Amino acid sequence: MEVPKIVVEPPGPKSREVMKLREKYIPQGVFLTIPIVAKRAHGIVVEDLDGNLFLDFTTGIAVINAGHTPKRVVNAIKKQASNLLHTCIHVVSYESYLKLAEKLSNIAPISGEKMAYFLNSGAEAVENAIKVSYYYTNRNAVITFENAFHGRTLLTMSLTSKIVPYKKGFRPYVPGVIRFPYAYCYRCPFKQEYPKCGLTCLDFIKRGFITYVDPNDVAAIIVEPVQGEGGYIVPPPEFLKGLKEIADEHGMIFIDDEVQSGMGRTGKMFAIEHFGIEPDLITLAKSLGSGMPISAVVGKKEILSKVHVGGIGGTFGGNPVSCAAALETIDIIKEALPRAEKMGRVMKRRLKEMYNKYEVIGDVRGLGPMMAIEFVKDRRTKEPDKDLAKKVINTAYKKGLLLLGAGIYGNVIRIVPPITAPLSLVRKGLDILDEAIKESLS
Repeated sequence: MEVPKIVVEPPGPKSREVMKLREKYIPQGVFLTIPIVAKRAHGIVVEDLDGNLFLDFTTGIAVINAGHTPKRVVNAIKKQASNLLHTCIHVVSYESYLKLAEKLSNIAPISGEKMAYFLNSGAEAVENAIKVSYYYTNRNAVITFENAFHGRTLLTMSLTSKIVPYKKGFRPYVPGVIRFPYAYCYRCPFKQEYPKCGLTCLDFIKRGFITYVDPNDVAAIIVEPVQGEGGYIVPPPEFLKGLKEIADEHGMIFIDDEVQSGMGRTGKMFAIEHFGIEPDLITLAKSLGSGMPISAVVGKKEILSKVHVGGIGGTFGGNPVSCAAALETIDIIKEALPRAEKMGRVMKRRLKEMYNKYEVIGDVRGLGPMMAIEFVKDRRTKEPDKDLAKKVINTAYKKGLLLLGAGIYGNVIRIVPPITAPLSLVRKGLDILDEAIKESLS
């Protein structure tokens, strides 16, 4: 099969016709990046209503790590759906929920006894992890970071950093949220360079315990080991180790938000494994269920077992079908990890070639097959170029490659193909990206 294949310039007439429904019935707040209507998708390929075939480097915002509609997951969904669509875990137990809790507890990079429970979305997982931390520590503050994204509910929106579009007009925020600079070395808020900086960002947090918040009031530190919506920012390993030391010293829960970076996205099952530290709690969602709505909080038994009966959970959390999908997805991802590591090397090498070729690329970063490029107007001043990033995304999709933006300035493009994709198609997608940058500059 020829992929990508553009039979009619997108968006084609069928997509445009159906899109009228979106214009009429869907609020503009539900944003759209690529104006096509998908008909079906398998692996790395998405087909629109007009028969165009696209390579997908978005994976539905890092959700389809195992590829679109993987046969094993689809079969697991069908089997489970034919027997049990729903019965709330608070009413009776069912096998897929219990087996998934066992499997996640066994693979989580945390020492000692572990437990897990399930919800529907990443925001719910984060909110629950914070709730558990409040309960366990009997404290009422939480530390989060600039550029962070943790969700869109009231609490998780308060944890999220970027104002537009996530928070504008949605005040008041939840009290007790303390925000510190993240180790965004390319745009250091302290105007220093790593490693000469001596990690001023960590020292700033310690000083903040005098001027911002009493550390004895802080229930948890929540951090993305690779910031997702913030622009795929990878901190120096010493930064996360320093945060863990701070948390341990002051009795804070260390929450590892792996909603976007987990489930093999970085070439390891959990991104935190790259940094050699153990969190207390981990939040998961997105690729956990290959597109089925499910999220998880997994962590130390001593923390999760303390919550009183009935204090956590929800009607649809850990739906039987979603749990069945997650069980199979985890197995697929575990098998694909060696391929993911190789894919990451291929992507990094090719993106570095583009960096050397185009002065408008200010930075190439990421871990494994979770990569991004940041566009600037000038490498010296690092002035963000949001318009160029948008133009590249639009040019690429016309050529059959789906891309997605990110970053606090909107000038970052993330590259996240399924980790199960053939390397030949990943290379082809990177070639199209190269062509799209070149054309966007002409």
